[in-house]
Amino acid sequence: MERLLRRSGLRDLTVGALLLATILTSLCLSFVLLRGFPATAWAPWFGRALAVAVAVQGAVFVGLGVHRGMWRYAGLPDLVRSVQASAIAGIALVVLSVVAPAPEWLVSVAVLDGLLTAFVLSAVRVAPRLLFEWAAHRRPRRPVVVLGAGDAGEALVREMGRCGHGGMRAVAFLDDDPAKQGRSIHGVPVLGPIDALRTVAQDTQAEAVLVAIGAAPGERMRRIRTLARSTGLPVKCIPTLADLLSGRAGIAELRDLDLEELLARDPVRTDHREVEALLAGRCVLVTGAAGSIGSELSRQVLAHAPRRLVVLDQNENALFELEHALRRVPEADGVEVVPVLANVRDGARVDEVFGDHRPEVVFHAAAYKHVPVLEHFPEEAVRSNVQGTRNVARAADRHGVERFVLISTDKAVRPTSVMGTTKRVAELVVGDLGRRSRTRFSTIRFGNVLGSAGSVMQVFREQIARGGPVTVTHPDMQRFFMSIPEAVELVLFAASMDDEGSTFVLDMGEPVRILDLARHYIRLCGLEPDRDVRIEFTGLRPGEKLYEELWTEAEQPRPTPHRSILRARREIPEWADLDARVDSLVDWAEEGDRQKVVEHLRALVPEYQGDPVGLRENARPRPAARLDESVAEKSDPQWEPTLLLGVGSTRHDARRPVPEARTR
Repeated sequence: MERLLRRSGLRDLTVGALLLATILTSLCLSFVLLRGFPATAWAPWFGRALAVAVAVQGAVFVGLGVHRGMWRYAGLPDLVRSVQASAIAGIALVVLSVVAPAPEWLVSVAVLDGLLTAFVLSAVRVAPRLLFEWAAHRRPRRPVVVLGAGDAGEALVREMGRCGHGGMRAVAFLDDDPAKQGRSIHGVPVLGPIDALRTVAQDTQAEAVLVAIGAAPGERMRRIRTLARSTGLPVKCIPTLADLLSGRAGIAELRDLDLEELLARDPVRTDHREVEALLAGRCVLVTGAAGSIGSELSRQVLAHAPRRLVVLDQNENALFELEHALRRVPEADGVEVVPVLANVRDGARVDEVFGDHRPEVVFHAAAYKHVPVLEHFPEEAVRSNVQGTRNVARAADRHGVERFVLISTDKAVRPTSVMGTTKRVAELVVGDLGRRSRTRFSTIRFGNVLGSAGSVMQVFREQIARGGPVTVTHPDMQRFFMSIPEAVELVLFAASMDDEGSTFVLDMGEPVRILDLARHYIRLCGLEPDRDVRIEFTGLRPGEKLYEELWTEAEQPRPTPHRSILRARREIPEWADLDARVDSLVDWAEEGDRQKVVEHLRALVPEYQGDPVGLRENARPRPAARLDESVAEKSDPQWEPTLLLGVGSTRHDARRPVPEARTR
């Protein structure tokens, strides 16, 4: 702190000295130009005029904040402010010269002094910026071609010219708008349409291509970037509009890849007005807030002006970083951001959090998600994905939360993995509780998320950075994909439109082959698959399947007001003792008996026929001390004409023995 004070004090002294020198120089020049030499005739009046000028002009400069601007970044507003201050001070000096008992020629000196002060002060303000820019331009910089001569391209080139950002200099614009072709922006010519890129890149000896087109249909953006990559040059992109508006990125923060381009469709967009009505002025709780989805969810919630945002996570370091990131978001002004270190497995702690903060809207994103890992530890998947969800849902019910949203996955549809099965059970738990609660319980189900922690894109990025090989499990494996921002938009919009307690799924277009995704990503990095980077097939991992589904035939999804969001039919669990069955499942998970955990998962989700690695490696013996009782008879399957929460059938196969329930 002392160092900062010293730096601030030194800066103030320097600025004050420059302003004083400006006043002295302007006044001295005014006297010399109008009265000439020798100075003995006007020297006595100079001293008096200097004292008055320092007092008047100094007060005006400070009052108008001339001294506060960062002179390195001086621009037109700073010059206007300097001229205004000089004019006001000059008028004041002229008036004083008229009313004071002084020679008539002193009025002319005051007028000239005002003009010279405006000129000298403007020169002093601009000089540091010109010096920095001159120094930046002296450094060697790579020539680049900018695609897009609109506002984004202009801002990017202006930023590059100001500080030589990234060691680059724009040598040409390309834009498909004929009205812009043949013109220039900041001295950089617009040489033609984007299709002329290869020729222009060769003629200008460009070393990189910068894409400065932020708002365009996905197909056009894919065409533009495919053309850019065909030059063999590195391709950089400006941040998305959402990142620019939220303050998470600046115009000059160029990125290697916009992951949304990898989608086989345009990103989903929603109407924010309905979300605003849901969240504005409310207390909102996000669990798993430090994760990929949770952190983006927290940022977007902030944009809708909640009264309080409670971010809950068990990861201390990630929670610390999230809190600081949220407080830097411009929308955080006026919002109380409350970090909570807690684990959703701890029901008492979860209940305490709800009692302390009384949330009105809850987004439950806390879960274990990595399929191969959870195949080794099915008991951990149950404790987090099932028991954690039930703890948060029950607390929401007890404390009168208005809306509860469970974030689920397409892997819960006819699951073949422990992860998908536990998420399916979580959907059943939330659906069952929603039937008898005043809280509206919703489920949002979507596919894989591009760019999340541990996602396939992160793995590909690391493998490409090492020079390969890029590993793909199977040439025919397909997945549905979303970007993180649109996944969160879906969550928020679905929550705002749900008055019944439903399951929502996104019509995500056609699934994407992982092999095609890998090849596309390699090309986006300026490389050629199978030539620069080898692709290897490793075989399906435990719990994986070739194809994922977003719903089953029984769910009969229906359209909603949003063309890309579907509402699925709600299925009523056919067991009256679902809570007892889940209790038994959780008890076995707490005891670490993987055999019993898997048996109970298969009974709750009959379509699950997986064989977890953890079960094969370490099937623990049944504990000796037990209290057993038979499971109550199943009630007859009943359907109600509402909306399905969860996926797949819950009918039990009578040929399979029903695992015993546990008493507490």
